[in-house]
Amino acid sequence: MQKLFPIYFFIALFSCGLFCCVFPYPIMQNQANITSKDMYELNNFYEEEEVISPPQAEVSVSNLNWFDTVNAIFPTYEKTRVIDIQSGKTYYIYRNGGHNHADVEPIDRENTEIFHSIYNYEWSWTRRPVWVEVTKNNFVAASINGYPHGQSYIENTGMDGHTCIHFLLSKTHGTKRVDEAHQAAVEYAYEHRDEISKYL
Repeated sequence: MQKLFPIYFFIALFSCGLFCCVFPYPIMQNQANITSKDMYELNNFYEEEEVISPPQAEVSVSNLNWFDTVNAIFPTYEKTRVIDIQSGKTYYIYRNGGHNHADVEPIDRENTEIFHSIYNYEWSWTRRPVWVEVTKNNFVAASINGYPHGQSYIENTGMDGHTCIHFLLSKTHGTKRVDEAHQAAVEYAYEHRDEISKYL
């Protein structure tokens, strides 16, 4: 009997090992049978984070009186965005002065190129409606002309002189009168204020 004990022991040990290796798989099959789709959804459950878009800043377009408001809040020599409504083009200018209206110049040659292209590469006194961003996300209805004249205050812009931006009830420097064509363009810019989202 003692001689047979090691044999029985190894048989029992082998049987237990075989039982442990073979039988747990069917028993656990229902829990372990996870498809690739299940794994994908499980991973997404733990790994996906809710994406929250940052709130969009509100953009406004106002029709403000030049003398009462705009002249005071339109800074000089700060990069200012101008959107030409009819072409949809955006360019940047510096205001360098102006009392009856704003005297401005593009900030560099690239922006002069954009500005000039709005007028089909011809300097022109034609009035065009625009929106001018005088403070962050706050635009004012305005009107531009495209004919450089007078003194230039910024070097290497590719433009000799400055141009003008008119606002509600602003006046020309020469006649010191409200210019009807500019005011019509200002009115157009304000009437189309809801379209600004297309250009931002």
